[in-house]
Amino acid sequence: MNSEIIYQIIHSILADEATDEEHRIFTEWLDTSDANQAEYEKIKRLYQVVSYRDKNKTFNTEFAWKQVRKQTIAKKKTFRLPIWTRYAAMIAIIVFIGMIYFSKQPASTISEVNMEEFSQPTLLLENGEKIALTEESFSMQEKHVVIKNDAKNKLVYEPQEEEEEITIQNNHLVIPKGKTYQLLLSDGTRIWLNSETEITYPTRFVGNKREITLIGEAFLEVAKNKEKPFIVNANGMEIKVLGTSFNVSCYTADNTISTTLVEGSVSVKAENKKTVTITPSEQFIYNRDNTKTAIRIVNTELFTSWIDGKYIFKDATLEDIIKKLQRWYDFSVNYEDEKLKHNRYSLVAERDTNIDQLLEVISYTSNIKLERTNNIIYIKKIKEER
Repeated sequence: MNSEIIYQIIHSILADEATDEEHRIFTEWLDTSDANQAEYEKIKRLYQVVSYRDKNKTFNTEFAWKQVRKQTIAKKKTFRLPIWTRYAAMIAIIVFIGMIYFSKQPASTISEVNMEEFSQPTLLLENGEKIALTEESFSMQEKHVVIKNDAKNKLVYEPQEEEEEITIQNNHLVIPKGKTYQLLLSDGTRIWLNSETEITYPTRFVGNKREITLIGEAFLEVAKNKEKPFIVNANGMEIKVLGTSFNVSCYTADNTISTTLVEGSVSVKAENKKTVTITPSEQFIYNRDNTKTAIRIVNTELFTSWIDGKYIFKDATLEDIIKKLQRWYDFSVNYEDEKLKHNRYSLVAERDTNIDQLLEVISYTSNIKLERTNNIIYIKKIKEER
C-alpha cells in the first residue's frame, strides 16, 4: 500500500477522525504483518505518553502535520518506523513562545545533607543510622512507633500504645534525583515526596502542634485534628493547617516558593510577611529575591500531577521544563542562545518516559533542536530553510 495513503489514515485514526472506509483500510494494513502491528503499537504508546489537549483551545494538529511533512515526507519517501514515531510525537504537543521565568539564585540551606551522596531514598535516624529504602519490605521497632517499609515505595509509621511519657524523636527522609516516595506519618497524614526532596519529622507528634520541615517538593493530605494544627516549615515559608490537601514547592535552588491548595484552607506566612489564608485552587507565591508575595488562581493539576507519575506543562518556558526534568533525569544543559530558555511548550509526559523521546518530541515540534551527548543536553536553534 502507498505509504502516503496509510500515513494519512494513521493521522485520522490518532486524531479520532477516521471514516468507516479508513478504518477498514487501516485494519487490513494492520493484519498484513506483525511488523505493521508492532509499528502501530509503538506509535500509539508514544502518542498516549506525550499528549496535551487544552480544554479552552483547539488542538493544533495542522501545525504538527506540517512539521511532520517538513521533517519526514519531504526528505524520505520510504515508509520507516522513525518517521511514524516522530509523527506520533509531533502531533502531541502545542508550541508557544513567551517569557515567564523567575531568576534563580542559590539560597541558604537548612540541611547539611549532600543530595549527591544518595542514590536511593534513605531514612536517617536520630542516632545517625542510615537505612536505604529499597523495594524490599521490612518492619522495625523504634521508641513509641513501628516503622514499616513496603515494596511500593511507601514508609509507614504506626504509633504504639505507651504507658511512659513519649519523648520526641526526629527522623530525616532523603529522596534523591529520579525517585519519589510516600510517607504515612503517625497521625495519619499522607505525604508524597518528589525527587531531590528532604523532610524532617517526629516519629510521634507530642504537644499541641504537629510540625515538620521540608526542602524540595511534597503533596500533603493532612489528617484533621482541630486541637493540633499541622505546621510545615518550607525553606523560609510557614504553612499552618488543620486538615487539608496541598502541594508545597520549596527547593533551595529556586528563587520562588509556592503553596498550591487543592482542598481545605491553609494559612501561609513568608518570613517577615503577614499571615494570609488561601482557599482551594489558589496558589501562594513568595519570591525570596525581592521578598514579594502573590496569590493567583491556578489549575491545581499542573502542580500535583507528579504524584500520579506525570509531568504536565501548560505554556511553560523551556527553562522551567528543563529544570524539572533535571530533578528526575541526571543531565546538565548547554544553551546555544540564552533566549531559547523563554520558548514555551505545553505537554503531558509519563515520568518513566525515556529522556531521548522527550527531547525528540520538543525538537520536532519547534524551531529548536535538543541533542544529548553523554550527560549533557545541547539546545540549539534550527535555521529556517529557504
